Amino acid sequence: MRILSSAALTLILLAGSAFGASKEMQELQRDIAQLQSQLQALQSSQDQKLAAIQALVTQSLDAAGKANTAVSVLAATVNQTLERELKSQMTPVAGLAAKVDNTNNDVAEVRNQVSDLNLSMNKVLQRLGDISDAIKVIQAPAAAPPNAGTGATSAPPPAAVLYQNAYRDQDAGKYDLALSGFTDFLKFYPEDPNAPRAQFNIGEAHRGLKKFDLAAQDYDAVIERYPSSDITPDAYLSKGIALREAGRKSDSAATFRALIANFSRSSQAAKARDELRALGLSATGPTPAKSPVRRAK
Repeated sequence: MRILSSAALTLILLAGSAFGASKEMQELQRDIAQLQSQLQALQSSQDQKLAAIQALVTQSLDAAGKANTAVSVLAATVNQTLERELKSQMTPVAGLAAKVDNTNNDVAEVRNQVSDLNLSMNKVLQRLGDISDAIKVIQAPAAAPPNAGTGATSAPPPAAVLYQNAYRDQDAGKYDLALSGFTDFLKFYPEDPNAPRAQFNIGEAHRGLKKFDLAAQDYDAVIERYPSSDITPDAYLSKGIALREAGRKSDSAATFRALIANFSRSSQAAKARDELRALGLSATGPTPAKSPVRRAK
């Protein structure tokens, strides 16, 4: 009986313990169920947010792709427009450049023609000067010969005839006869209007005979005796050339510079500058009033 009572008591205790444990388990299961429910709600929320983010990313990528496409199209359009505008602007520029080149060529050709024309005009003016001097001589009354009234039986030819004969000899290259004729002209008619040119032509005849030092002396005589004559600038120029041909570079340069100093605006001064440049010298430098002339023996 006592054993049965102990067994019953044990069963009662075990039943109470089991009931207590079952209650805790129920509470634990309820807590786990709540936690699972919360986890499911959190997972659902995260899934929704991720889905929304993914949708935004997809939209952004689509927008970026469309923007890239639009930019590419715009860049292509801009490039085409720029190329078209550049071509349209370069075409008249290229034509203008060609016209400028043609104009430069035409200007250079005109300059050459003007230079040739100036040379021809200078020759014509020289001839006209000679003809004018000859006309003056013909129109001027003949000067009385030095031996007039002395009982001489022979008289020199008229001034115009004597000058023209000497000039024709010089023009034909008969320099010895020309020298004789012009010398006689100066001897008989030293005050004649054509005397400066006769003295100049004596220098031209000596140059024709390659007697450059004598020619320089003859031109120097024109400069000294007839400083205001219209042939004096030519005498300076021809003297400088004769000295250069004689190998006297420094004397030649001094003569050219004297010409430039005394007749700076004349055409002969421009030629003197060209001569100085050909000698490798400048137009500036010592310009004595009269360069020394070495007397020929």
